[in-house]
Amino acid sequence: MKYILKFYACTACLLLWGSVAFAQQPTDKGVISGSLQSDFQYYQADSAINATLVEGADRMASNHYLNLFYRKGDFSAGLRYEAYLPPLLGYPGEFKGQGIANRFITYRKDGLEVTAGNFYEQFGSGTILRAQENRPTGIDNSIDGVLLKYNFDDMAQIKALTGKQRDGFNKGEGTIRAADAEIYLNKFLFPLSEISITLGGSYVSVYEPYTGTLGYISPQSDAYAGRLAIGNGGFNIDAEYVYKKPSPMLSNDYINHDGSALLLNASYSHNGLGINVQMKRVENMDFRSSRDAPLNSLMVNFIPITTKQHTYRLLTLYPYVTQVFGEAGLQADLIYTFKRGSALGGKYGTTISLNYAVANSLDQRPISGDAGYESDFWKLGNRKYFQDINVELSKKWSRKLKTTFSYVYLEYDKDQIEGVIGSGVVKSHTVIADVLIKPRRKTSVRFELQHLYTRQDFGSWAMGLIEIGFSNFLVFASDEINYNGIGKGIPLHYYNGGVAYAKGANRFSLSYGRQRAGLICVGGVCRLVPASSGLTLSVTSSF
Repeated sequence: MKYILKFYACTACLLLWGSVAFAQQPTDKGVISGSLQSDFQYYQADSAINATLVEGADRMASNHYLNLFYRKGDFSAGLRYEAYLPPLLGYPGEFKGQGIANRFITYRKDGLEVTAGNFYEQFGSGTILRAQENRPTGIDNSIDGVLLKYNFDDMAQIKALTGKQRDGFNKGEGTIRAADAEIYLNKFLFPLSEISITLGGSYVSVYEPYTGTLGYISPQSDAYAGRLAIGNGGFNIDAEYVYKKPSPMLSNDYINHDGSALLLNASYSHNGLGINVQMKRVENMDFRSSRDAPLNSLMVNFIPITTKQHTYRLLTLYPYVTQVFGEAGLQADLIYTFKRGSALGGKYGTTISLNYAVANSLDQRPISGDAGYESDFWKLGNRKYFQDINVELSKKWSRKLKTTFSYVYLEYDKDQIEGVIGSGVVKSHTVIADVLIKPRRKTSVRFELQHLYTRQDFGSWAMGLIEIGFSNFLVFASDEINYNGIGKGIPLHYYNGGVAYAKGANRFSLSYGRQRAGLICVGGVCRLVPASSGLTLSVTSSF
């Protein structure tokens, strides 16, 4: 507790200093701004959901983040103070303690931008390089070094960077050197046309000394990428190909095999109609700045997901996780909004969304030797990892009533996606009703009814949720019910309830309930969290 008080004492001093010295309005002294987030959890043992506590362990955990930014003219600077006292249950082990985890200074002038310190950056889709902060999954792989950017009068742009990645409150062993260039060809070829043509290329290299006994391991790992994007009106198409030289590491059992990724995307939108098709082939594309990094640590790149990211609670039971060592995926979206005043559109319009996604294995055949396996680029494997067929109908009936109804069919290879044995493929049907009522301007009532039917895994689930909003308050209560009680034959309730208050830039929420074990995923990157029960308090603010 004394460390939490220390964190807030430091926060108060910094905010007071900022308000006195610079205020928040532009002055000749510059502008200071920032944000604060604190999450507390108090855990209790709950044998019904296998939520256990280690004897003598701290029952309270908390994560805290304080961002401060300063800007004056062509200069900007910032820092982030973080504290994990201790980290929330299931958070990565490298996030322990407290300290300044991120600091930078940036200078911009006449198209040139220079950043020294911690920075986040992405080349193309991120398949070759993406440094990002993703708090829900416990990922912060910012690069601590130098980043240069130069814009050639909106005709082209180049980037170059070097540095080491953040690993909790430490840095990874490897050094990243990378460059990226984009040229906007339409400015040269069709200067008077609305068509856009962007051609880009990237190079990323990681150097990490190696003193082990495997003679085929090089201290340097290189990757190359090329991409092309064309857009005209509502039509867009883009393609990207990445090649990675062999980079033996812990996550791929130190095989000496190269990697590649091909991404294709085409979209069209016009007059209420939207169509999007994505295809992806990924092979051995785990790329890290330390060859011995486990789990989500020190990832250099990010493979975009080509399945729908569901947000309804029961659909998060089976989220897809990108299979970076071998996957071929396809996703197709169709969205159509019926016009207002039409027979199906009614007075306020109606929107229907159809989505299909599938992810399959590659034809990878194990062989003896350092390469580990052989594969045919154009041949699929025999294993389907994931399939999702869903339809959603959303309609606003009046100024006071809006409904959304969904049906989702999933096939989920739990053994492959979660790395377990003996669970097989889970096939589920889910129906969802989401109703929003606004009886008055500052009052709303929203409720969800969900049901997931399956004969596999832990059987079927049902869920009910109600949210009542009035003035600055939101009161909510929910219950997820597993009919089979996680295999024990007795219906098991995962209840949760609480209240949230928001005013201006501040938000507070307090809740009590149970959290089921499972995956928390964002964009196909996940972390596993254990079951827990207890009290949760969250505070966020910006200034």
